[in-house]
Amino acid sequence: MPVGIDTSVLIAAEKQGDFDKLLPESELGPYYIPALAATEFLVGTHPPVRADLRHRASQLYVNRLRALVSTFTEADAAQLAALIADLRAKGQTMKFFDAGIAATVLARGDKLLVLDSDFDRLSDRITLLKPQ
Repeated sequence: MPVGIDTSVLIAAEKQGDFDKLLPESELGPYYIPALAATEFLVGTHPPVRADLRHRASQLYVNRLRALVSTFTEADAAQLAALIADLRAKGQTMKFFDAGIAATVLARGDKLLVLDSDFDRLSDRITLLKPQ
Protein backbone atom coordinates (compact mmCIF):
# COMPACT_ATOMS: atom_id res chain seq x y z
CA MET A 1 0.00 0.00 0.00
CA PRO A 2 1.36 3.47 -0.83
CA VAL A 3 2.66 5.60 2.03
CA GLY A 4 2.49 9.38 2.17
CA ILE A 5 5.30 11.13 4.04
CA ASP A 6 4.53 13.96 6.44
CA THR A 7 6.62 17.10 6.75
CA SER A 8 7.78 16.00 10.22
CA VAL A 9 9.70 13.18 8.53
CA LEU A 10 11.21 15.54 5.95
CA ILE A 11 12.40 17.87 8.69
CA ALA A 12 13.90 14.98 10.66
CA ALA A 13 15.65 13.75 7.51
CA GLU A 14 17.19 17.18 7.01
CA LYS A 15 18.35 17.36 10.63
CA GLN A 16 19.73 13.81 10.67
CA GLY A 17 21.20 13.98 7.19
CA ASP A 18 19.59 10.69 6.16
CA PHE A 19 16.15 10.32 4.62
CA ASP A 20 16.18 6.58 3.92
CA LYS A 21 16.81 5.54 7.55
CA LEU A 22 13.44 7.06 8.48
CA LEU A 23 11.52 4.79 6.12
CA PRO A 24 10.18 1.71 7.97
CA GLU A 25 11.72 -1.53 6.75
CA SER A 26 8.38 -3.29 7.26
CA GLU A 27 6.66 -1.11 4.64
CA LEU A 28 7.28 -1.78 0.97
CA GLY A 29 5.69 1.46 -0.22
CA PRO A 30 5.80 2.99 -2.69
CA TYR A 31 6.49 6.19 -0.79
CA TYR A 32 5.47 9.65 -1.91
CA ILE A 33 5.42 13.18 -0.56
CA PRO A 34 2.06 14.92 -0.74
CA ALA A 35 2.40 18.26 -2.55
CA LEU A 36 1.35 20.17 0.57
CA ALA A 37 4.03 18.42 2.67
CA ALA A 38 6.59 19.51 0.08
CA THR A 39 5.20 23.05 0.24
CA GLU A 40 5.38 23.13 4.04
CA PHE A 41 8.98 21.86 3.95
CA LEU A 42 9.97 24.43 1.34
CA VAL A 43 8.35 27.25 3.32
CA GLY A 44 10.55 26.19 6.22
CA THR A 45 13.70 26.63 4.11
CA HIS A 46 13.01 30.34 3.55
CA PRO A 47 12.99 32.03 6.97
CA PRO A 48 15.96 34.30 7.71
CA VAL A 49 17.96 31.68 9.58
CA ARG A 50 21.49 30.49 8.93
CA ALA A 51 22.31 30.30 5.24
CA ASP A 52 24.11 26.96 5.65
CA LEU A 53 20.97 25.34 7.06
CA ARG A 54 18.79 26.72 4.26
CA HIS A 55 21.31 25.43 1.74
CA ARG A 56 21.42 21.96 3.33
CA ALA A 57 17.60 21.70 3.31
CA SER A 58 17.44 22.94 -0.27
CA GLN A 59 20.00 20.38 -1.40
CA LEU A 60 18.11 17.54 0.30
CA TYR A 61 14.94 18.64 -1.46
CA VAL A 62 16.52 18.96 -4.90
CA ASN A 63 18.66 15.81 -4.70
CA ARG A 64 16.34 13.38 -2.92
CA LEU A 65 12.84 14.60 -2.15
CA ARG A 66 11.65 16.40 -5.27
CA ALA A 67 11.30 13.18 -7.25
CA LEU A 68 8.87 11.81 -4.63
CA VAL A 69 6.44 14.74 -4.68
CA SER A 70 2.95 13.78 -5.78
CA THR A 71 0.52 16.22 -7.35
CA PHE A 72 -2.48 17.60 -5.46
CA THR A 73 -5.48 16.35 -7.39
CA GLU A 74 -9.12 17.37 -7.60
CA ALA A 75 -10.00 14.31 -5.49
CA ASP A 76 -7.51 15.50 -2.86
CA ALA A 77 -9.13 18.97 -2.94
CA ALA A 78 -12.61 17.51 -2.51
CA GLN A 79 -11.39 15.41 0.42
CA LEU A 80 -9.74 18.48 1.97
CA ALA A 81 -13.00 20.40 1.78
CA ALA A 82 -14.88 17.47 3.32
CA LEU A 83 -12.31 17.08 6.11
CA ILE A 84 -12.40 20.77 6.99
CA ALA A 85 -16.21 20.72 7.02
CA ASP A 86 -16.25 17.60 9.20
CA LEU A 87 -13.79 19.10 11.67
CA ARG A 88 -15.76 22.37 11.83
CA ALA A 89 -18.96 20.46 12.51
CA LYS A 90 -17.19 18.96 15.55
CA GLY A 91 -15.90 22.37 16.64
CA GLN A 92 -12.34 21.46 15.67
CA THR A 93 -9.71 22.92 13.41
CA MET A 94 -6.47 21.65 11.91
CA LYS A 95 -3.49 23.49 10.51
CA PHE A 96 -3.95 23.95 6.76
CA PHE A 97 -0.90 22.01 5.61
CA ASP A 98 -1.70 19.13 7.99
CA ALA A 99 -5.30 19.04 6.79
CA GLY A 100 -4.10 18.96 3.17
CA ILE A 101 -1.65 16.15 3.87
CA ALA A 102 -4.34 14.18 5.70
CA ALA A 103 -6.82 14.79 2.89
CA THR A 104 -4.35 13.52 0.31
CA VAL A 105 -3.83 10.17 2.02
CA LEU A 106 -7.53 9.88 2.88
CA ALA A 107 -8.56 10.48 -0.74
CA ARG A 108 -6.14 7.80 -1.90
CA GLY A 109 -6.70 5.30 0.92
CA ASP A 110 -2.99 5.35 1.77
CA LYS A 111 -0.97 5.20 4.99
CA LEU A 112 0.85 8.20 6.46
CA LEU A 113 4.39 8.18 7.86
CA VAL A 114 4.68 10.74 10.70
CA LEU A 115 6.99 11.61 13.57
CA ASP A 116 4.64 13.82 15.57
CA SER A 117 1.13 13.69 17.01
CA ASP A 118 -0.51 16.16 14.61
CA PHE A 119 -2.63 13.43 13.00
CA ASP A 120 -3.44 11.28 16.04
CA ARG A 121 -7.07 12.44 16.14
CA LEU A 122 -7.50 11.00 12.63
CA SER A 123 -6.10 7.57 13.54
CA ASP A 124 -9.58 6.09 13.15
CA ARG A 125 -9.47 7.15 9.46
CA ILE A 126 -5.77 6.99 8.54
CA THR A 127 -3.22 4.29 9.28
CA LEU A 128 -0.39 6.20 10.89
CA LEU A 129 3.15 4.83 10.76
CA LYS A 130 5.51 6.16 13.42
CA PRO A 131 9.09 4.91 13.12
CA GLN A 132 10.99 4.47 16.37
